[in-house]
Amino acid sequence: MSANRILVAEAVRDASRRKIVAVIFAMSVISLFFVDGCVSCSSVNITVEGEARSLPDVAGVAGAALITLLGLWGVLLAGILSADHLQQTLEDGSANLTLTRPVSRNQFAAARLLGALAVSLTAAFVLLGVAGFWLDERNGLAMGPVFISMAACLVGAVTTGALGMLSSLWLPRIATTLAVVLGVAVMTVANGVALFREAPGQGLLALIDRLGPPLASSLWLPLGSWTPQIATQVDPVFLGLRALLWAALSVAALLFAFRRAEIGR
Repeated sequence: MSANRILVAEAVRDASRRKIVAVIFAMSVISLFFVDGCVSCSSVNITVEGEARSLPDVAGVAGAALITLLGLWGVLLAGILSADHLQQTLEDGSANLTLTRPVSRNQFAAARLLGALAVSLTAAFVLLGVAGFWLDERNGLAMGPVFISMAACLVGAVTTGALGMLSSLWLPRIATTLAVVLGVAVMTVANGVALFREAPGQGLLALIDRLGPPLASSLWLPLGSWTPQIATQVDPVFLGLRALLWAALSVAALLFAFRRAEIGR
């Protein structure tokens, strides 16, 4: 087995042993019950602007919102799991031991990131896959767009995971976790406001949306065929390229910083 595979396997094992993984598993199971309840209400009547409608009439919007929220949950998990997945090895000395072998710092940092992503994205993809299947079976919403949103979730998870791991090189564990949560929340609000604004916005939120990683936008936009009644002014190609650019720059920044980090002996 190659050194890279061994490093990734060790990182996945370490990530899966952390106490927070049990919490993630429990919350994921609870989320499945929540998802089941959301997609099982096709016979419920609701009132929209004074007009009575059955839930299938708005199933596309509800389904898109559900998939987006589940995707953001996966993105957030990646950031939280990565927040100390590298720093922990520096604190307990296992990084020093590993780096005495013919292993580069780039290999080590990349393996730790992949380990955290493997655990967090497994939970996210299970939730997204089950939700997409149920929405297809019970509400007639095509499954295809969900796979694109899953790809967007992966790219967003790489971004938050790498940035969370990068921040952990300088910030305490709690501060890094709070920074990840706050960052995802701010980007979600900024993306949401920009998606449904008819004219280009001004101000801080608009600037954050234009320059930051499109965490929520990239999850919602592939589901446009579910929500034909909601028009957006976002270019999907540009959005996808910006998401990929953020992921690449985040990983590059992590590797650059770790190569220059001081590791005690």
